[in-house]
This record gives sequence, structure tokens and C-alpha cells, in this order.
Amino acid sequence: MPDLTLIAALLGGLAIMAFAGDFLVNGAVAVARRFGVSPLIAGIFIVGFGTSAPEMVVSLDAAIGGQPGLALGNIVGSNIANVCLVLGFPALISPFLAGGKGEGRALGAMLLATALWIGLTAIMPLTAGIGFFFILILLGYCGYTLISARKAVAAGIDPGVAVEDDPHMALWRALSYIPLGIAGLILGAQLIIAGGVGMAEFYGVPQEWIGLTLLAIGTSMPEIGASVAAALRKRGDVAIGNILGSNVFNILGAGGIISFFGPIDVAPTFRQYDHWAIGLAAAIIALLILTRAKVGRLAGILLLLIYAIYIYGLINGFNILGLFQPAGA
Repeated sequence: MPDLTLIAALLGGLAIMAFAGDFLVNGAVAVARRFGVSPLIAGIFIVGFGTSAPEMVVSLDAAIGGQPGLALGNIVGSNIANVCLVLGFPALISPFLAGGKGEGRALGAMLLATALWIGLTAIMPLTAGIGFFFILILLGYCGYTLISARKAVAAGIDPGVAVEDDPHMALWRALSYIPLGIAGLILGAQLIIAGGVGMAEFYGVPQEWIGLTLLAIGTSMPEIGASVAAALRKRGDVAIGNILGSNVFNILGAGGIISFFGPIDVAPTFRQYDHWAIGLAAAIIALLILTRAKVGRLAGILLLLIYAIYIYGLINGFNILGLFQPAGA
């Protein structure tokens, strides 16, 4: 039987994340309301980027520790989990509509980041030059989005949220909720990762699977916690913004920073299987947003099923790239 402290870490991490996710969403929406910014922007920049901190920390630590494969697996696996799990679980709780105002720009950034990641890693290793390129794109996207959002609100094109004071929460409290929520989500994720990885090692699960599954899911737990909290409060726009913002930041931010420790060669398994999965995940959320689909319980079940199929293929060594290669190549 595994150490009871590992089980306690898992359960404690889940409990902390439940409260922290509620803090973060409440604070982000309240701050957005005060400054006349839409909940989507709050979801992308406050919730999405904030909940990506574990991916950043874990990937950076792995790259510094000479484990680039673990860092790459964490980024790729987290982006897949972000769509299938972070969108799937909230859909089971409270259905919401995709394709709201402003989601198209964020979707375009996510698709661009995903395409750059898949395309560049297919032909070359990650280098400092690519890292600088990724960071530059991320900064440009952030600046452009924030400026465009403020101009739209000022011109009355996008009313965003009411600028009036929130009668239920003081500004100082809303501002304090954001760092408290992010810190709680990170702490909860670390406990879940420690407990999950420890139990996996106890049962002899290979390290590669830990990186692409438990580690990736663990670092996606803040996104899951924040999105579930958003769904409970009928804030589907925050949940969508959380996923889009997190995926952009994972690739351009975390991927850009670890590239400075390059050159990092991408293992064949990523090209053979995992990059196909991350491309499919990006296509799924694009389809939902572009068709303005209702993300309900059936969609949630399908997303969770897709993730289960992905894990099955990972464990059994599926090679999708091999289907397009001549026999004997």
C-alpha cells in the first residue's frame, strides 16, 4: 500500500484547489467589472496566464535539471488536457455557449501558437532563437489584445462589463483574491503532482508516462479548478478564456523559456503521436467556438472519452505518423 501521506497530498490538493479556483474566478470577474473589461479578457490574462504558472515552473525546473523531454511532455500534455479535461469537466456541471465576443482573436493566437510549435519542432530543435521568437509573439499578442479591448470599451463597441462598483465585493478584496487564488491553485497542483507521481512510482509506472499524463494533468489542475468554479457561477466566457490563454502561454511562454536552454531535440514519439493529439485538441475548441456551439453534458462526455482514447494510444505506442509513411521507410 502506498504511503498515506501521498493519498493525503492528493485529497488535500483537490480541496485547496476547489477553494482557490473560486477565489480566482471571483476576484478576476470583480476586477474586470470595475475596470470595464470583459470577463473573457479576465479569463485569458488573469485566470488563463495565472493558472499556467505550474506548467511554467515544472517545465523550467525540468529543463534546468537536464530533462528536456519531461519539460516538452508537460507542455504538450497540458495543452491536450486543457481542452479535453478543462473544457470537459465544466460542461458536465453547467452547459455554456462557446463563440462569445472576443473569443475569435484569442482562438487565432492559440491556433498560431500550436501551428508554430508543431511546424518548427518537426524540422528543427528548439533553440534560443526560437525562444526569443515565441516570447516576442506572446508580448505582442498581450499588448495588442489589451489595447484593442480598452479601445472597444471606450468606443462603446464592446460594453464589456458594467463599470459600476460591485456592491458585493470591495476592490481591495477582489485584488487580494487573485494572488491568493493563483497561489492556492499552484500549491494544490504541487500536492496533487507529488501524491500522483509518488503513487505512480510506487506501482512502477514508467517515467515517460508520468510526464505526459500525471504531470501534465497535475499542472492542468489549476485550469480545471478555475474552469469548474467558472461553470458553477455560469461564467462560460471565463472558462473558455482560461483555456485559450493557458494554451497560448504554455507554448509561447513556457515553450519559449525552455528553448533558451536548447538546442532541445524533440523525441520521435511527439511527432509520431502527441503532436497529432495537440493539433486535434486545437481543432476541437476551434470548431466549438466558430460554430458557437452549446458545450453541454454530451460534449463533456465526448471530450473526456477523447482524452481516454489519447491515453490508451499513448500507453500502447500508437504511431499516427507511420500511417503516412511508405512501408519500410
